[in-house]
Amino acid sequence: MKRLLIQSPLTGECRFIRQTGFPRFGHVLLTVEASCTDGLSFQWDVLPEQIPEMFREAVCRGVRRSFEPGAQFGEYAPDGLLVRVIGGSFQEKDSNEGSFEIASKQAFAQALAQRN
Repeated sequence: MKRLLIQSPLTGECRFIRQTGFPRFGHVLLTVEASCTDGLSFQWDVLPEQIPEMFREAVCRGVRRSFEPGAQFGEYAPDGLLVRVIGGSFQEKDSNEGSFEIASKQAFAQALAQRN
């Protein structure tokens, strides 16, 4: 498998909003940078008032799913990467795990698109 090479921190942001049918909302701001550790690691530099604890696993899951076979970064090994969650927001009524999973996956893709 290929390895992602990142020279400097890359920033991505996604505000996932759906107003039709069942309303959904998730907002994630993150940076991706090289790490000395093996695997994919996460650091939380965000207050619980921005992204509550109950959505943290969904944020991680969205990034991890980017590396599944057939996914956007499926040909890469998720080694030596630090994902730092630095901001975001939620709405009491409209936020759920699925919204944060989608928002983190799209924010991660946006960040990595800058490396070219």
